[in-house]
Amino acid sequence: MRSNPNYDVVKEPRGFIKCLEVFLAIFAFACATGYRGNLKIDQTSPDAQPKAHDAQGTIQYPFSQILEMPFIKPGTNGSMHTYTLEVDQRSKIEFFVFIGVMCFLYSLGMLVYYIFFEENNTMNATPVTSNWLSPPIIDFGLGAFWTLFWFFSACAFAAGVNALKDQVNIESLTGDGGAFAEPCSNGYKCEGTNPKYATMTVAILLGFLNVFVWAGNIWFLYKETPWHNKSLASAGAPSTVQQPPSQPTAAAI
Repeated sequence: MRSNPNYDVVKEPRGFIKCLEVFLAIFAFACATGYRGNLKIDQTSPDAQPKAHDAQGTIQYPFSQILEMPFIKPGTNGSMHTYTLEVDQRSKIEFFVFIGVMCFLYSLGMLVYYIFFEENNTMNATPVTSNWLSPPIIDFGLGAFWTLFWFFSACAFAAGVNALKDQVNIESLTGDGGAFAEPCSNGYKCEGTNPKYATMTVAILLGFLNVFVWAGNIWFLYKETPWHNKSLASAGAPSTVQQPPSQPTAAAI
């Protein structure tokens, strides 16, 4: 552990980007886990009365739940019946949250290492060729690994949100074959409002923004590795090509 913490590392690209990765990861999985969407359906009876009943349901993380919404069952003289809707998009969205939490912990851990444990930067510039477990190489390899999984999780999360939108869309729920088709038939009409997905859209954008930030950080991590230092040393080495010896001048006659 360093005797004096090196807080100046946050002014360097690798330290500053690590701070950015910590905050972006927090916002990404917080938007996903903190989402709450309200599904509301108004059931109107076929007689002169206006709204006969309002049914509401809440959709939230981990998006694996059964919504129970009571409606007036047609042909039963106004008796109520509970209809269920199974929502299951847990795997895709939990994968996104898991990657976000792991990247948050990794970025925070590396930031702590930079500040409190890393020796002088000149030690990292030594062109080591045999030590594959040096911190710069480990950071570079894991950075590339998490960049790839940020991309996978962001794509999976976007697919899960689109599937969720289709699954809880009022038109599909109350149409033929929908979970609430029966209470919206035989003269009964159903209208309502779909859940708002602004928070989920922000989470998707943050997921792909994390991909961009982590991919950009790979370059700065590569500059800390011995491979980059070796290439610089090779480029700056003086030329060693020997010139052929000059021919002796002919003796003057």
